[in-house]
Amino acid sequence: MTAIVEQAWAMGADKLRFIHGHGRARGKSPGFYNTKTGWLGLRIRRELRRNRLLRQWIKYTTLDCGKWGQTTVRLKANSNPTRRELDLSVLPERSHQR
Repeated sequence: MTAIVEQAWAMGADKLRFIHGHGRARGKSPGFYNTKTGWLGLRIRRELRRNRLLRQWIKYTTLDCGKWGQTTVRLKANSNPTRRELDLSVLPERSHQR
């Protein structure tokens, strides 16, 4: 997550939105593995709140969990963006578990 936040800031983005699904038993039928726990959203928010390294790029108090299935955070201003696009090699490889 740190590499993604850093790259978004280096590109000059003003906010970053993490899409993690609704979770928390919102009355939806289970369509994928572990849909009712909300584990991924909780993990993302915990990391954004507790990881002190991320504070150099994000505005710490701007965490927005108001919409189901997504978490948004505002990034600090970058007056001199050094990157033009996201390097997708920092993302973990997808596992195909069922």
